[in-house]
Amino acid sequence: MKKNIIKSFVVIITFLVSFYGRGILDSYFNITNSIQSDFLRVTYAYAWWVIPVIIVLWIFYGLKNIIKELKLNQSCGKGILWALIIASPMVISSSVLGKFNSDITFLAFIKSTIFAGFFEETFFRAFFFLQLFYRFKWGFIPAVLLNAIAFASGHLYQGSTMNETLGVFIVTLMGAAWFSWLFIEWEKNIWLPIGLHIFMNMSWILFHISETALGGISANVFRAITIVASIIITIYFSKKSGGLKVNRNNLLINRS
Repeated sequence: MKKNIIKSFVVIITFLVSFYGRGILDSYFNITNSIQSDFLRVTYAYAWWVIPVIIVLWIFYGLKNIIKELKLNQSCGKGILWALIIASPMVISSSVLGKFNSDITFLAFIKSTIFAGFFEETFFRAFFFLQLFYRFKWGFIPAVLLNAIAFASGHLYQGSTMNETLGVFIVTLMGAAWFSWLFIEWEKNIWLPIGLHIFMNMSWILFHISETALGGISANVFRAITIVASIIITIYFSKKSGGLKVNRNNLLINRS
C-alpha cells in the first residue's frame, strides 16, 4: 500500500511536470516561439510528455517493459478498425454536412489528428489513468475524474466566453471519461481510443463543422450516435467475455 501511494505521487508529479512544465518555462524564456521550424516546435512540445513518462516507466518496470506498460503492444489493427467503425457516423456526416477545409497545412493536419490522438491517449489514458487505476489500485471514479479534469483543462483555450469555456470543459471531461471506460472494456487496447481520437478529430478538422469541441446541433447529433454505438457494441462484446470490467468492485477502490 505504501509503495502504491509513493508511486501514485510520482506519477502525478510526472504528469504535472510534463503537462505544465513547458508553459511555465516559456513564460520566462519563451523557448517555443524561439524555435523557427514548425516541425521542431511540435517535437519539442511532445518531448515534454514523452521523455518524463519514459524515464518514470523505465525506473518502475525496466526499459524493455515500457511498450507493454503503455499497452502499445496490443492489437493495433483491431483497435483502429473498430475505432473507424464506431466513428464512421461522425466521419461520414462531417464529409456530407461540413465544408472541406482547404486552408489547413499538412503539418497542422497531422498534428491535430495523428499526433494529438496518439500522444494524448498514450499520455492521459495509457500512462496517467492506467497507472493509477490498474497498477496502484485507485478506483475507476477517482482515477478517471483526475484524468478527465486534467484532459479537459487542456482544451480550455477553445472557449472565448465563460459559458463557452464551461461547455468545452464539460464536453471534453465527459469525452475523457468515455475514452477511459472504452480503454478498460476493450482489454486495455490503447489503439481503440487512439483511433477514435484520430478519426473524430479528423472529421472535425478536415471538414469544417465547428471552431471548438462544443460543435453545433448536427455535429452533436452524430457525435451522440457515435457514443451510443460505442456503448452498445462494447456491452455486446462484454457479455461474451464475462461481463463489464468496470463494475462495483473497482468503482471507488480497485479490488479486481
